[in-house]
Amino acid sequence: MLSKKYKLWYIVAGDIMQTILTYQDLQKIIKNQIVVIIAKTKTCNVCVPISNRLEELMSSYQNVPLFQLYLEDILEFQGQFLIFTVPTIVIFSESKEILRESRFIDFTKIDRLLSIYTT
Repeated sequence: MLSKKYKLWYIVAGDIMQTILTYQDLQKIIKNQIVVIIAKTKTCNVCVPISNRLEELMSSYQNVPLFQLYLEDILEFQGQFLIFTVPTIVIFSESKEILRESRFIDFTKIDRLLSIYTT
């Protein structure tokens, strides 16, 4: 039963959140003015509601790109950016990390930062 819910969520979430598949794509994406990336694993149950909450928040910031990546697919990301736990939300601005939230994610902090960058 859980796998059906996960598949349903993935279909719904796929409209807003794009998936990064290669490290080369990641390098191009983080060069943007501002970009939000959530790192997760395919077996992470906590990642599903966190991703949904992030998408809900990001609906207010349509001009800020939102991406997800799976650590199993891009091992370089885990090593280069020292990702030790999932879910981890990382916000980049012009290839520089400006915010990182892991495990107990403070969405008000993310909202505040995005409101500053988008005004």
